[in-house]
Amino acid sequence: MANKEYYLYVKGKAVPVSEEVYKAYWKITEHEKYLQRKDWKHNVISFSALDYDGHFVDNIVDESFDVEKIVETQMMIEALRDAISKLNDEERDIIDRLYFNDETLTGVARVKGVTYQSIQWRKDRILRKLKKILEKLL
Repeated sequence: MANKEYYLYVKGKAVPVSEEVYKAYWKITEHEKYLQRKDWKHNVISFSALDYDGHFVDNIVDESFDVEKIVETQMMIEALRDAISKLNDEERDIIDRLYFNDETLTGVARVKGVTYQSIQWRKDRILRKLKKILEKLL
């Protein structure tokens, strides 16, 4: 049996290579194809797939997000958490029930054993207190 010749194509030209180089090349190539199929199956996108025009950063920048606004909102949330922590237990319970547990004024009044107007008045007083605390924090 005669020696078989092995070629790899580089820029459209056949380049003769040894059997070991040929097999190593195709082993690596097939492994890359296997990994790519696995990524597609699991919806993984490689960075190189995103860099189709050589300007990777330009491809991932999303102008619809206002980072400054996000940071400002996060700071406001932190300030609100801090202000709520300065309320007493009764005030915090009323705010939690009304704004975080979506309970109604009537429902909270029933649980607390007081009138609707009493809870309305307490809520208004607590909100004014929170406003003063937030004004000091900000």
